[in-house]
Amino acid sequence: MIEQSDLGRTLIIVNPAAQSGAAGEVGERLQRFLSMYLHGRDRFELVRTEGPRHAIELAADAARFDSVLAVGGDGIIHEVANGLMHIERDSRPALGVVPVGSGNDFAKTLGIPEVSCDTDLARVLTCERTPFDVGRVEYAPAQGPSSARRVEYFVETCSFGLDAAIGLGTYTLRTSTGLRGAPLYTLSGLRTFGLRYRDYPATVTIGDAEPQRIRTLIFAIQLGPTYGSGYRICPDADPADGLFDICYASGPAPRVIALPLFLSAKDGHHLGSNLIHAQRTTHVELDFDEADYPIQADGERIEATRATVTCLAAELDVLKPAR
Repeated sequence: MIEQSDLGRTLIIVNPAAQSGAAGEVGERLQRFLSMYLHGRDRFELVRTEGPRHAIELAADAARFDSVLAVGGDGIIHEVANGLMHIERDSRPALGVVPVGSGNDFAKTLGIPEVSCDTDLARVLTCERTPFDVGRVEYAPAQGPSSARRVEYFVETCSFGLDAAIGLGTYTLRTSTGLRGAPLYTLSGLRTFGLRYRDYPATVTIGDAEPQRIRTLIFAIQLGPTYGSGYRICPDADPADGLFDICYASGPAPRVIALPLFLSAKDGHHLGSNLIHAQRTTHVELDFDEADYPIQADGERIEATRATVTCLAAELDVLKPAR
């Protein structure tokens, strides 16, 4: 029998715009459900984001809470995780996920399906605090002084190249097509391969190896196994093993070969190609030849000329369904 988790004092952060407003309703239902089931309305506070990156501020100010639940898609999870990383480790609340989004890759990694009915809200009661790794991206912004450095964290994926362009391209397509999930990502991929197909020269240092020059199509640094709403780019990635799983495709490849390779990543079948390289490490240095490369962290755009990506082992407690 699975024991009921103790959420303690809980902050529920909702992106009211996610899923055309559905996340706002789910957040209110979640607050009512937890308050009634656990007999303590004062323990569950709900706040709504008012714009991009607002959830970072809200989560950074959540040290007085035991748990913070992110209601929405991968975007708000990314922001909440970034906010929590501003809090000292010993005082940092646990991150919980209530998926109501388009991609939901981090929720897939946790084994949490998208909320479709009130019964799904009860899953948060059967979760246990599990230490997860966090990726840290320290980068020189594409604009501004070259000495300026910024930091962004991620919990699932960081990539540059065609895969980042595909992920970032879903934002405009989502509005114009109404698609979501894997079909949205696939359509963005087909458009990217048709309109913006190219490689991305860069100098890459993986772990303690010597720097290498590559002309990569995709370069993914993963904590979890998927990106793009279920594309299994690194099928064996474990967000609690203290390591990144890296997958990149390099070498000249015509579109007619690269496109089927991209589509085969949906089921992880790309790994048999001689264009694909896979490694594990805790540290990656990236130096981009151009300042306008598509770069994403959990689906959020980063504009950089160079970046250092580091795996912070067991840095964030996550509410994961108990086995």
